[in-house]
Amino acid sequence: MVKTKHIYILRRRREGKTDYKKRKTVLMSKTTFISPRITSKNISVQILKATPQGDRVLTSAYVHELYKLGWNGSGTSLPAAYLTGLTVGLKASNLGIKKCVTYIGLRRYIHGSRISAVLKGVIDSGLEISEDTKTMPSKERISGQHISMYAQSLLKIDKEKYKRMFSKRIEHGFKPEEYPKHFEDVKKKILEKYGAKKI
Repeated sequence: MVKTKHIYILRRRREGKTDYKKRKTVLMSKTTFISPRITSKNISVQILKATPQGDRVLTSAYVHELYKLGWNGSGTSLPAAYLTGLTVGLKASNLGIKKCVTYIGLRRYIHGSRISAVLKGVIDSGLEISEDTKTMPSKERISGQHISMYAQSLLKIDKEKYKRMFSKRIEHGFKPEEYPKHFEDVKKKILEKYGAKKI
């Protein structure tokens, strides 16, 4: 702990890792909770149960699971966030989990963000969570239509910039202007893998 003006600040609070007030609420609720993590290179989502011995992971999903199903888009994009959320939600449903609360620690919940896209995927899987769907990205943004339109525009006015911006995607033989179709193809594979109906 660090003593500042007679107030002790716990290490994980100081490091920006734990919001103890929210954490207490989760513990008191005695329900499962979902914890999405997004970095510059990865998206991961865990569904956990708080116990006296510590948090127990019930199921999880990682963006690299999308690659195994043929995903060639960005691993940190809005579409990838949604698909990772959909995956963890379907896994949870297959385990009999029906609802959970959201815990994102000290991070801010921003309307239309990748975290909100993760949660939209979870909701679409059939799980019940408390977040308002009005704060989540539109169907068009979730499918990557905004990326597709930008790529099409660049392709017409600046092909060199297009190649620079999407070099990694192009290397994998993927055309970014085809994001919506590719998104739907991979989404279909996820639904089939976990025995879910079309969403």
